Order: sequence, then structure tokens, then C-alpha cells
Amino acid sequence: MFLGVTNYPRVGLFLALFSGVPLALAQISHHRQQLGLGAMVLSGALVEVLAHSPLWLIFYLAWAGMSGVLTGELIRRHYPISKIVAMVSLQIAGFSSFIISLAYFKTAGHIVQVLQKSFSDSFHLFLANYLKNSPTPISPSDLILIKQMEPQLFQSFLAILPGFLLSGIVLTAFTQVSVVDEFLLKKSQLTSRKGISKWYLPDQMVFVFIIALALLAIPHDFSRTLGINILLVIGTIYIAQGAGVITSYTKSRSFGLWFWIVTSAFILIQPLILLMLSVVGILDVWLDFRKIRPPKESTSETD
Repeated sequence: MFLGVTNYPRVGLFLALFSGVPLALAQISHHRQQLGLGAMVLSGALVEVLAHSPLWLIFYLAWAGMSGVLTGELIRRHYPISKIVAMVSLQIAGFSSFIISLAYFKTAGHIVQVLQKSFSDSFHLFLANYLKNSPTPISPSDLILIKQMEPQLFQSFLAILPGFLLSGIVLTAFTQVSVVDEFLLKKSQLTSRKGISKWYLPDQMVFVFIIALALLAIPHDFSRTLGINILLVIGTIYIAQGAGVITSYTKSRSFGLWFWIVTSAFILIQPLILLMLSVVGILDVWLDFRKIRPPKESTSETD
């Protein structure tokens, strides 16, 4: 699942979100034998053998391996969803930052140029594919203008890259904990947990979303860049809340596995569907689609 990133970026990235789930389940089922940790070591060795690159091994350990084991251990100890997501996200970000810092000092800063070139090549390929497969015709004059603006577009991409990376980390953490929770609930294990279908953010968090929108209205590059980065992260969190609303609805209607297969296929074809989930999550603050909030005003989290 994880190695699919190398050959099929969109499908690979989607599947890689679930790479830590088997490790989490193994850690929960056989925590005394540390089966999850052992599975992480073996799967990491397999990644090294198949990818022939220590970088992919480090990437796997940071993104899926360590986070999967940590997710399983925290769920086994009945930590609430928000705390699990926060701790797993910090683990991924912290380990990745440590490795990048170590590489920076080992290479005397050369790693920065390597990463920038890698991002530049990826951005150039993405832009070329978009222009080639654009859903609407692009005039020759506009095409020339876009190509001339490519350096500026790349710099804008670098400015919002932190938001993309953080949102990817948060989405990975939410995916792992929600899938593991729902699997255990279906198997009648750890029934004290209610799963993502009963989870929601404190309603006050919507003000972070509003502040991010307000930053976009300020005619200053730094403010707008900060606003976009915040929107990417808070929007991802509301994707999880929107997914909780949909999960609750499918449970009440007894939808089967086919529904999630079709939904996943649509997301792969058109990732903007995730934006719709984020909108559902934000609207849930006022509409309370699942009717799970306490009747009186409360800032406590439901887990």
C-alpha cells in the first residue's frame, strides 16, 4: 500500500493513509508481545528491499510505521480521538523534523537544495499534466503566460507547502484512528469507544476558520499566506467531522461496504469531494446533523 506512492501518486497517497492500520490492529491484539512493533520492523525491511532506498524506509517509519503502532497503543489505552490525533500528528511531524535536521547537518545544508529541486520537478510535472489535460480549453496566449509565471507559481506553492504537509499529517492520523475504531466496534471490541461517528470538534474552533478567512481579506502577502495555511489545516480537521456525519448516516441506513468502495473511487477521481466533507463538518457546528450534542451549551468533546 505504501509503495504505491512511488508509481501511482494519487492512488498511492490515498492507500498510504491506511498503511498504519494493520500495525495498529496488531498492537491492540497482541500488545504484550509488541506484535505491532515487530510488524513495523518487518514491513520497514520489506520497504527497504523493494524500494532500494533508505529515504523511503525513513519516510515509511515516519508516516505509517511509528504512527500506526502509536495509534494502536493509544486506542488500547482508551485515549479520546482528539488526543490521539494530536499525539500521532506530533509524532509524525517531530520524527520527520528530526530526520530533516539531521540530514541538514550531515550534508552541510545540501539537503535543502535537493528537496527544493525535487519539489520543483514535481511541481513542473504537475503543471505540465494539468495544462495537457485541462478540463477547459486554454488559449495559446494564456498558455504562454502561465509558463512564464511558473517560477512565481512555484514560490507561491512553497509558501503554502507547510499547510499541505500539516494537513496531510492530520489526515493520516484521523484516517488511522477512525478506521481502527470502526473496525473494532464492528468486531465488538473496545466497545467503550464511540468512534468517529460520535466525534466532533469543540464548536469554538469554528472561529479559527473564520479568522483564517478574515486573513485572506487583508491585502498583504504574509497575511494571505498565513490564512491559506491555517485554512488547509482546519479544513482537514473539519473533513474528519464531515466524515463522522456521513459515517453516522450510513450506520443508521445500514449501508454496506460497497458504499465506501464507491465513495473512495469518487474521491480518487475527484479529490475535491473532500472539500464537500469539510463544508458538511462546518455546517454541523450549527445544524448538529447527528443530534449528539448535549442540550445545554457545553465545550466538552464527545468521543
